[in-house]
Amino acid sequence: MRRIAQLRDGFQNLQAARLDVVIVLCQKRAAVAKWLTRHPLPFPVLIDDDRSRAKSWGAYVPFSFDSINIARPASFVVDTSGIIRYARRSRHQLDPAPLEGILGALPL
Repeated sequence: MRRIAQLRDGFQNLQAARLDVVIVLCQKRAAVAKWLTRHPLPFPVLIDDDRSRAKSWGAYVPFSFDSINIARPASFVVDTSGIIRYARRSRHQLDPAPLEGILGALPL
């Protein structure tokens, strides 16, 4: 959730640069709803509780040393033409994309 907090805290700067943020969480809808009531966000949150999006994006891991049936953190920057300008699928749960890498791919 640290990455979500970073995006929330920097959201005004991203908006000023005319960028959109969308978070996709691979968790149960009820758990996300409960968390969002305590931590409201200024951008949309999509829930992928069946992990279908995570599977199609290559972020789903059915079994590994550190997990079973989860989606690993992944970050994508997509331009207005739909072209992926940055993609990073983490090796494990504690390996999020560096925020500098994400921001470096933005068309600022």
